[in-house]
Amino acid sequence: MPGDDGAQRVLEVTKDFGDRYAEISAYRVPESDRYPEGIKYSMQYGNAAGETIVRYDNFPDHPDAAHHHKHHADGTVTDVDFDLSSSGSNPR
Repeated sequence: MPGDDGAQRVLEVTKDFGDRYAEISAYRVPESDRYPEGIKYSMQYGNAAGETIVRYDNFPDHPDAAHHHKHHADGTVTDVDFDLSSSGSNPR
């Protein structure tokens, strides 16, 4: 997909808790309309059947969601207010 070219993995962690798992991944990508901060990320907590309990990501192909958003177990997606300028750090 455009904006994903040149992705460089900077974090990949998976923890297995038996009936649950947590998975975090982050990639440095070229800044673009799809990834204006130059970071592509996903943080997911799910069950052993592979079903999402909760996931945060910035995958931009959800037309009714903000760039940063949260996926719920019931399939709904809600916006997340995320501002790198207030974090005190710069990921670049």
